[in-house]
Amino acid sequence: MEMKYPLLLERAKMGPWELSNRIVMAPMGSLNADKFGYVTERALKFYAQQAAGRMGLLIVECTYIDDNMSKGEDNCLGLTENGQITGMARLASAIHDYDVKAVLQLCHIGKQLALAGEKESWGPSTMNEMMGGIMPFPIKGMSKAEIKKCEEDFADAAWRAKMAGFDGVQIHGAINHLINMFCSPFYNHRTDEYGGSAENRVRFFKEIIEACQRKCGKNYPIIARVCGCEFSDDGLTMEDGITQAKILEQTGIAALHVVGGDYRNVRVINAQYDKRGDFIEIAKAFKEAGIKAPIILDGGFTTPDIAEQALEDKVCDFIGLGRPMLADPAWAVKLTENRPEDIVPCIRCTMGCVGTIEKFNAAVGLRCSVNPQCNMAGIRDIRPIDREKRVCVIGGGPAGMEAARLLRVRGHKVDLYEKRYLGGTMHEAAFDKSFKHDISRLIDYYKVQMEKLEVHVICEEATAEKVLAGNYDAVIVATGAPALPAAAKGAKEYSGRVMTIFDYATNAETLKLGDTILIVGGCFMNLEIALSLARKGKKVIVSSRRGAVRGIMELGDDNSSPQQQRLSVLLSDFMRSGQVKIYFGRAVSEITETGAILRDQKTKDTLEVPCDNVLMCRGYHGQPAIFGELQGKVPEIHLVGDATLKLRCDDKRVIGNAITDAWGIANSI
Repeated sequence: MEMKYPLLLERAKMGPWELSNRIVMAPMGSLNADKFGYVTERALKFYAQQAAGRMGLLIVECTYIDDNMSKGEDNCLGLTENGQITGMARLASAIHDYDVKAVLQLCHIGKQLALAGEKESWGPSTMNEMMGGIMPFPIKGMSKAEIKKCEEDFADAAWRAKMAGFDGVQIHGAINHLINMFCSPFYNHRTDEYGGSAENRVRFFKEIIEACQRKCGKNYPIIARVCGCEFSDDGLTMEDGITQAKILEQTGIAALHVVGGDYRNVRVINAQYDKRGDFIEIAKAFKEAGIKAPIILDGGFTTPDIAEQALEDKVCDFIGLGRPMLADPAWAVKLTENRPEDIVPCIRCTMGCVGTIEKFNAAVGLRCSVNPQCNMAGIRDIRPIDREKRVCVIGGGPAGMEAARLLRVRGHKVDLYEKRYLGGTMHEAAFDKSFKHDISRLIDYYKVQMEKLEVHVICEEATAEKVLAGNYDAVIVATGAPALPAAAKGAKEYSGRVMTIFDYATNAETLKLGDTILIVGGCFMNLEIALSLARKGKKVIVSSRRGAVRGIMELGDDNSSPQQQRLSVLLSDFMRSGQVKIYFGRAVSEITETGAILRDQKTKDTLEVPCDNVLMCRGYHGQPAIFGELQGKVPEIHLVGDATLKLRCDDKRVIGNAITDAWGIANSI
């Protein structure tokens, strides 16, 4: 059988290892340890579930190396004492059981964002970093004695990893953690041998690797995770990255794990608005500069086609997959079985995998918007059925299709009603294919599953009469939440240039708008549409009731999500140029012949702004009538997804909520 992706699946050498394929699971914090950093049963189950996907190499998450300063969040893994070796040995064995190499990432978090107020924050130099542009965050510069102690702590942790049976360790020197802070001129203002030139700034990193080699032996494999370029004017440049990578290469490392960006531009986490394969240019520059060490490359490889192309172009040697492995741990298995169409696509929303973790100290743990079973091994296992049932699913959006998919996997018969087209309001969520195409891929995945699983799709609107005539054993109502109509004084009179955000998103590719657009409301999708219109050359005005205190940080749906933070960064460029103007703390009181009147929520002062079109969002309302019409008339009925909403402005939900709701109900029938 000819393989569709031969380079991804070929055996390959990395240091002393021969890996079964070129796919590497990149490290991501799961918050599965106990409060003292010890491995738990939940951690073992999570990594066994991931290793069953049979990637060539699995890099276990950020593990702190001292009990004082290096911990990122509560429930992180730690390796600071010999008593932790036993659990780590079980963890390494759980991964090895699937013929997967196991590497443990060692990290000093540096600036203690997660534990702010509890722990002092370390860095190369004493400074205040402005978080979000409004809040000073203090960082204490390390003494030379503290630097040497930190190097010893890394070496001791590496030795414990070796004793536990890990095949190697990764030293985390990227994404603005402590080592990367030393490498970056933005954080490193030292005038001694650890500061100044790119060569001096990487000295700390180099000495850590050398300390680990002295402790564990020169032949114990070490992977260096490096930032090749921060993409900030005052940060680490590509030239710096190449210089530092060459110095690290000389230590005899097994590989370089290359990423880019920083937390100020939020490009460290590849979001929907960023191109897939975002760091290919870095890896290509490394290769062209003569770097010979194998390169693992991360950055938006959500589908195998772009990953295979990167290998074919020889810009890297291995592909690092983080979030795509959460979306579908069987990513590599499905490639081996020549069924890439069955891979659940990561939509790069960051709402489950990162968003929850960024709620500091909540210890919610790792999740995935498109995979309800992520990090839930032994809890969300697929249940066997007692008998085959006939189930009616009303609505073909994410909740409806996920319910239909799982019902068929479990063995039930399913009729699915959809009055528009499969995908539901995900089509509106994917309104601009230039940066929302990840949602389109999810729609395509579900369409394939509906066909392969032989879900009976009925392309018409469901009515109570039709459903009752079907004599179903169970009914799932997943009709979503329609948008409330545009309403304001003057909206009817000037209806030709007033529409809802939803109406615009439905017809975004064909609608002809004027030069200046007013968007009413500062929620997440509204800001995405503002970015889309600005990129198309429109002048955009946003009016939001929120934002009077903290500006753009108050807007959107989840300020902890890197997706929102990245959106804010991208909008800021247009705001500085004047192409996007946001009026905070103002509501629209009237639509006029030439624009709209905005009223300040506090002072009640008014301001008239000229505009050609008004896109208005008043929220979304679920609670469909058909649910009430069927209650008490069918043996079993459930309401899932956005259909449960009374008003979306009060109950903010996203695709992941709909999919998770549907999975739970479909697994219980």
